[in-house]
Amino acid sequence: MKISKKATVSVAAAAAIAAGLIPLSLESAGASTTACGSWCASPSNESAVTANTLTVSGSSVVMAAASTTNSAQDWTPENEGPVSTAVTAGVLPGKLDMLYSGDTLLEYQYAPNGVPSGQCIADGDSDASINAYIPPVYLPTLTVVLTQCGVTAASLWIVDGTNEANGYVDLINAGWESAYTYLASTANNDDPITSPFAEPAVLTVNSSGKVVLAQLSQIGQTVSPTQMWQDFLSPSQSSLAEKIAKASTVGS
Repeated sequence: MKISKKATVSVAAAAAIAAGLIPLSLESAGASTTACGSWCASPSNESAVTANTLTVSGSSVVMAAASTTNSAQDWTPENEGPVSTAVTAGVLPGKLDMLYSGDTLLEYQYAPNGVPSGQCIADGDSDASINAYIPPVYLPTLTVVLTQCGVTAASLWIVDGTNEANGYVDLINAGWESAYTYLASTANNDDPITSPFAEPAVLTVNSSGKVVLAQLSQIGQTVSPTQMWQDFLSPSQSSLAEKIAKASTVGS
């Protein structure tokens, strides 16, 4: 059964999301380089003590020890507004509005020494050449890659404020959570069936130390440390962190 991605970010949709941008500020302990400047951050994972920072190695995203001189750890978080705005723009399916309407969407652009690369961390796709469909059909995977920013929902991450704890929060990949269309059998003249994935796939450091997507692992209100991240904001972004902290106390 083949699956096709539907969530391509059009120019109009991107403009609608951009309209929700908010100037933000926050003191952060990010390890990004001085050359990258105050809008940079180096996301780190709660589970590791040394090799805990998102780092670019060739075409891969790996974990490495935090360093203020390692430009491979320079990222610029781009605030893309609330999930609700992206749903209204047609970038994300309505199902995400039910649980994450007020949560913020971010992209993480790789910017070594402050130079924008146009490449963002994202959910990976299978090779479209493995199938004969025209246009090509892509199968979402649980891999994490660098891909062009602002093209599909695969590079959008939901900051899950309800699970914030001690400055850490899980990051849900919006592309994996988006609706995918299952191509129906042409022999029976069946209509395609759209079926969204049910469980959140979040940024994770697996048992081998690799950066991947994995289903949210949560016992009670405690999320696995391998799925909790901090310094996901730039040092100039405060009110977003405050909103995340407030969201975690609602209903408690």
